[in-house]
Amino acid sequence: MKLKTSKEVWIARIIAWILLCLVSSGILFVTTFMLGPSLFVIPNLTERIAVALYCPGAERTDLEKGTSTPTTTSPSGTRGHTVEVTCYFPDGSTDIIDNREFAIASIGSVFGIGALIGLLISIPLMLIPFFFIRRKKD
Repeated sequence: MKLKTSKEVWIARIIAWILLCLVSSGILFVTTFMLGPSLFVIPNLTERIAVALYCPGAERTDLEKGTSTPTTTSPSGTRGHTVEVTCYFPDGSTDIIDNREFAIASIGSVFGIGALIGLLISIPLMLIPFFFIRRKKD
């Protein structure tokens, strides 16, 4: 679209950016809350992220999944499994990633990866008005 004055160009770009902000909000919502949690199906992704966050430099790890335990004090409340990762370092020391740390790292990382994917889609959309909305050459 080519417009006659610079004022028309900038008004058209601002309107386009407002519409693209609405579209980008939808994209970010979908990628964060729908695509992000679907990343849990990738084998060992959450374990690798937790190890990278809490045990950088570990030469090997050992993942132990525990039994299902109550997540609330109510006997009829929800239940969840426990995870513990033991990290072994080259100097012979060990470190343990407990269930709470593992949950924070895995849940936060998949939602964060989903949001980053949404940003990678949305940022190029914001550049579209610069390429398509221009002033008509005389």
